[in-house]
Amino acid sequence: MKIEISRYEQQFIIEFLQYSYLERFKELIEKLTESAVMHPDNDDYVECEITIYELEELVGELSYEANHSRRKRFAELSCEIAESLESQLYSEKCTMRKREENQAE
Repeated sequence: MKIEISRYEQQFIIEFLQYSYLERFKELIEKLTESAVMHPDNDDYVECEITIYELEELVGELSYEANHSRRKRFAELSCEIAESLESQLYSEKCTMRKREENQAE
């Protein structure tokens, strides 16, 4: 699945994951850096290729941080990025569901 994020959001996510130093995110950090391709319509954005499961995990971690961080700006950024990614996740799941329904017919 391709996600669209700004370069700033990409850097924020990578630094957040590195800071949290959760071993399970090492592969995701690599994917966010190695799969990043410039967005065709906007130079400030990149497209990254990650799995739906990885996106769900990332949204969960960012949401948790948004609700529990004592640093207000960090919590706000975590919330904004989580909401954006969650919207992309929902859209992808709806698209997948429609494809499955069409294939079943």
